[in-house]
Amino acid sequence: MTLLVEVLEFAAATAAAAEAALGEAELQGDVPCPSACRCDDGFIYCNDRGLSIIPPLPLTAAVLYLQNNRIDNAGLPTSLERRLTVRVVYLYDNELDDFPTHLPPSLRELHLQDNNIRTLPRSALARLPLLEKLHMDDNSVSTVSIEDKAFANNPRLRLLFLSRNHLSSIPSGLPASLEELRLDDNRISTIPTHAFRGLSSLRRLFLDGNLLANQRIADDTFSRLSNLTELSLVRNSLQAPPLNLPSMHLLRLYLQDNAIAHMPRGSLDGMRRLQKLDLSGNNLTTLPRGLFKDLDSLSQLLVRGNPWYCGCNLRWLHDWLHERGASVTVRGLTCHGPERLRGMALRDLTSQLEDCEVSVDTAGAMVGNDGAKKEKGYFPTQAPATTTPPLPQGSLFTLRSRRPGHKYSDISQDSLGGGNGVTGKAVG
Repeated sequence: MTLLVEVLEFAAATAAAAEAALGEAELQGDVPCPSACRCDDGFIYCNDRGLSIIPPLPLTAAVLYLQNNRIDNAGLPTSLERRLTVRVVYLYDNELDDFPTHLPPSLRELHLQDNNIRTLPRSALARLPLLEKLHMDDNSVSTVSIEDKAFANNPRLRLLFLSRNHLSSIPSGLPASLEELRLDDNRISTIPTHAFRGLSSLRRLFLDGNLLANQRIADDTFSRLSNLTELSLVRNSLQAPPLNLPSMHLLRLYLQDNAIAHMPRGSLDGMRRLQKLDLSGNNLTTLPRGLFKDLDSLSQLLVRGNPWYCGCNLRWLHDWLHERGASVTVRGLTCHGPERLRGMALRDLTSQLEDCEVSVDTAGAMVGNDGAKKEKGYFPTQAPATTTPPLPQGSLFTLRSRRPGHKYSDISQDSLGGGNGVTGKAVG
């Protein structure tokens, strides 16, 4: 009788163990490729299938393509966090309202764009300690909905995309590991000095399509980003480049589609590695002599959509273009005035510049060999006087230059040609 009891107990224990093993196998994903998906050596293609729930996944799953479905938060099984082979998950263009909480901790790259996620909770992000790339574009995240120290447990995060959300300021507590930050098309209007503190590894920063104006950008906002190689401030309300731009490593600077009416002398000083400069779609009529004196590496200069006035004040730029020759590609340096030169490329002007003197005094006027200022000539010295409002000073921050010997004067003192009073352009 005792032996029979032992046999029955052993059988029951074996059955329970078998059931547990089967359940564990299901949890661990030891299942075939889902019928609605296609599997290829760890790549699981379940995108564009109309799915509302993530099906059981094979044990070998490494990259999950789940985009363009109808998956909401209820459609994320808890077993997903046990798939420790998963490295990349594409969940963009679904119906998620909250940041997913049952993702595998092995995840390196996560695509959640085009959902309706409103918050970034620290608890959910803490489950992803190996995360390197996070795509959160086109959601509904606001500044206040990013939990304090949300990224405290993501020491490997290198890329963060938060474009087209509802941000009104730069998120705080960003990890020091960040190398690329995209905050395009938000509602950011102010950048205080501490906004990028600790982000010494940041190399690419995109702030296109916000509400930024010079008086709301603190002096040292960008100078702290000593390793920055690319800065984009397209489609804002800048009247001049921000003060103290990082110069040591900057390779690409995008300032197009603002309201820039002048480029202060010295604003590009020290940018010896700069390769691409885009000033298209602004209100520039002229550029101060010597603006490009440090731009030895410049290979692309894009200046379309500016009302260039081809007077003697641009003789220096004409000469610079010919000195650089084919080493620099220039697009859009076409005369808007005077009328007889409209439509002509500055580079192609020859006889029209013969009456321009070689030297220019500190005020930008042409000076003859006898030291007398040239009052008249075949080529006008500068554009007709226009009213250009000075940059607002001190309304929010005190603007000052940290670069030794570098002073920024008011537009009325520094601009050779003046602006045309046109406001910034909105680009869809």
